[in-house]
Amino acid sequence: MNTFVAYSIPVQGLKLGLHHFKFSIDTAFFAKFENSPIEVASFDFEVDLDKRSDMLLFDFQFTGYMRVECDRCTAQINLPVEDSRELIAKYGDEDLEEEDEVVFIDRDASDFNVAKYLYEFAVLALPITNVYDCQDEPNPPCNFEVLKHLGGDNEDGDAPSVWDELKNLKDN
Repeated sequence: MNTFVAYSIPVQGLKLGLHHFKFSIDTAFFAKFENSPIEVASFDFEVDLDKRSDMLLFDFQFTGYMRVECDRCTAQINLPVEDSRELIAKYGDEDLEEEDEVVFIDRDASDFNVAKYLYEFAVLALPITNVYDCQDEPNPPCNFEVLKHLGGDNEDGDAPSVWDELKNLKDN
């Protein structure tokens, strides 16, 4: 049995026009993908499908979080993620080469499985840096010990700067 059957959209029975679907993916979903850069996460997808006579137009909107190590303080944080993506599924020979946002499906296909795209879109939403403005939270997940060292504060209040040693160097 296909482990991703819950992520199939029955396109054969749908009338032309707009249709709305919801999908949730979590840690168990990402575990099914080998070498996934996302291990612990939870995302909710809203998928709008515009079924036309010659193609399917998908609009994916999603929000959620992924568990990562903060690049600023090294604490484990639930990094909020929000993104949107589009996908076009044209009817045609499935052997045709796919493009970035265009895939080809057989006109007689009974369903269209979006699991692969949910995974890809979540991975593409990974930020370059794993930080967010957590100071507004009631209990910020920050590692304040690390932040104290980054800020240069010490018990005496007169923290030596990393750059002070460079000031002492003389031009040779």
